Amino acid sequence: MSKTIIDKIFKEMILLNSGKIIFPEEIEEFYKKHAPIEEMCVFTVLEMDRENKSQALWAVIQPDLEEFRKFAVVNLHLAIKERFDEVSPLLPTHKRLKGFTITLAELPRTLFNKVDRLAVKAVYEPRVRAGIEGALPVPGKLTAVDQLLIESATGIKILACLKEISGIKKPVILEDSLELDLGIDSLGRIELASCLQLAFQAEIKDEAISRAFSVKDLILGITDALRGAKGISPQEDQGAPLIPGYWKKHLQVLPKDEHLGALEFSNGFFAWLLRFVIIAINYLIFKLFFHVKAEGAENVPKEGAYILYPNHTSDLDGPAIAACLPRRPAFQLFYFVFIPYFFRPFIKSPLLRNLAKMLRFIPFDYSTHFLESLRSAYFVLQMRKGLCFFPEGLRSVTGKVGEFKKGFGVLAKESGALLVPVAIEGAYEAWSCTAKYPKRHSIKVKFGKPLLAGDLEKEGLAMGAKDTYEAIGIAARKALMELKACLPAGRDKP
Repeated sequence: MSKTIIDKIFKEMILLNSGKIIFPEEIEEFYKKHAPIEEMCVFTVLEMDRENKSQALWAVIQPDLEEFRKFAVVNLHLAIKERFDEVSPLLPTHKRLKGFTITLAELPRTLFNKVDRLAVKAVYEPRVRAGIEGALPVPGKLTAVDQLLIESATGIKILACLKEISGIKKPVILEDSLELDLGIDSLGRIELASCLQLAFQAEIKDEAISRAFSVKDLILGITDALRGAKGISPQEDQGAPLIPGYWKKHLQVLPKDEHLGALEFSNGFFAWLLRFVIIAINYLIFKLFFHVKAEGAENVPKEGAYILYPNHTSDLDGPAIAACLPRRPAFQLFYFVFIPYFFRPFIKSPLLRNLAKMLRFIPFDYSTHFLESLRSAYFVLQMRKGLCFFPEGLRSVTGKVGEFKKGFGVLAKESGALLVPVAIEGAYEAWSCTAKYPKRHSIKVKFGKPLLAGDLEKEGLAMGAKDTYEAIGIAARKALMELKACLPAGRDKP
């Protein structure tokens, strides 16, 4: 066998420390079937957090942006991660990805137009190990067209808004990803929209911002949108994005009719009976199968606005809380429920939509419905009802408490609701997001004492938070981790 053929075989396979052989193309094809990916390259990186320096599978992904635009999805990393978490249990453990890096740039290719695996590894492995994601350094000078974009009046205003919203100090370049390089998430895009409307004194269609993934996309989209935009009269109070009261003003807007109509406040017999049956069945399942135990349930307010905020590691978290609540809160509580990006049956199916309404679910995603869902949650709290809200957003893959999203701080601050930490232990072991099926494992749920957002804000600012909402998130997370550490198996460190 010639040396060329041998080199090709070794190039197209990966030998792990365990002695198992991986064919990266097989893994790439598997994941590409389940997520909108234009191109993907799998290679190994050393796990720096382990003493034995074991190998882990990593992928560099070029997303199919047009597919994401169809669904108005702007949080690329969260969307792809959600898809990967769902399908990874179908693979043997040694074939599952440890993580991935998203790039908007094309991957290096060979003369035969195939992805150059060695070149990709050489470029991206140092970035993975350094924790860097986003745009690659741009060699050489800008093209004349790109230079005109940056120096145009529109470009200058957009770059100023991006720097204000993102808070970054480095120069903003056209190749920067709004999400990965500038850290502008769903809430950030809402603030960005207000900033741009104020800067241009014109109404800018949501599509111009929601369809933009890079700075260049945004400038081109806004330039095109301004051609047909209507002016905003000076007397209209549009609001600057970061002034006090900005989010209060946005949340006080009533949800659209379709979202408002999805909220169930009545105590009709049929709705009550349905909730009673489901709560009873749920209680029996968790008592018999998971031996669920509750502690501190008396801390849950019996009336008034409050937010239960638990750690989130499993699909069992919400039902476990429902099985441990006292009767009155169990019947009154609303749940802020994440709906996958590419599967939204609650929109299409009247049966599922009515079921979600009677069970008091507030469905949300991080793209088209996020602001409306936040408004619905705010409206529920203004009606002096309870709300279960997972501040981490998605389930934790490791079982540890993740960072809290800004939306939690916004809702907590502006609603003035009491905040009740809820520590859940055992749900991750019973059914983690990487497991295909649940298994028997005892679950413990501990409700902490109600906290005031104002007290958390002061504590978070003293801990070094940059703003009010981040301060509430940081201090609330600390309180939750301290509560979780009191449980027998709690291991997270504050």
